[in-house]
Amino acid sequence: MPENKKDSSRSRTPASKRDPSPKKVPNQSPKSETKQKGEKGKDKSKSKKNAKKLGFWKSFKNAMTSDMKSDLIILAIFGLMVVGLKTYYPISVVVSGSMEPVMYRGDFVLASGRKAPNYEKGDIVMWRINKSPIIVHRIIEVTEDGHYLTKGDNNALDDIGLYAKYGHPNPSDGITNDNIKGRVLYHVPKVGYPVMLAKENMIVAVIITLLWDLLYHNVIRRKPFELGRFAYNIISTISMLQLSQFLTH
Repeated sequence: MPENKKDSSRSRTPASKRDPSPKKVPNQSPKSETKQKGEKGKDKSKSKKNAKKLGFWKSFKNAMTSDMKSDLIILAIFGLMVVGLKTYYPISVVVSGSMEPVMYRGDFVLASGRKAPNYEKGDIVMWRINKSPIIVHRIIEVTEDGHYLTKGDNNALDDIGLYAKYGHPNPSDGITNDNIKGRVLYHVPKVGYPVMLAKENMIVAVIITLLWDLLYHNVIRRKPFELGRFAYNIISTISMLQLSQFLTH
């Protein structure tokens, strides 16, 4: 037994004499190193592209979510106006100078159908025949059979020519309550200019709106430029301008 202990003690190597350095891994060839570097570079570029895509769609989604809230509020307000004012055409925009000096181009108009069918001479009304644009003119005559003759304050002639232009079967008879969409309650000067501009030149209106958004968001508020948000704003601006044209006819 003592001999076995002696042999086991001889077989052990002192800790101080052990080689502390790790085993060396054989050097890789230059070709394999360049290959690994190339693969790492590709992975980095892919991750950057994926990050850009995710950033684009994230900013697009965030802009859409915040914009939908305001759109729903606008539609809800318009719906309340339709119900409260009893007309499907509660708002419009003056696009000509036919009612000067009472109303000018770009004035925003609020109308009500509550007075129907008791419109009177002197009322400023919004009328429409078939698919004509909304015309904002004054009633200058009420016939015995309940028809109306209208005219722009700044026009030399009455609207019989316009009735004929838009397909009235008997223009000289005047328009009826079915043609009148509401009586003007208020008008706000120049507020409707963006809508009027969109009606006349959509491209210019879109460019101006986007430039203003960039100025406000990136310069005044000093927010970073986001491509996804900007892309959504282009779509949203075109949609809202078209919607405003539909609502104001």
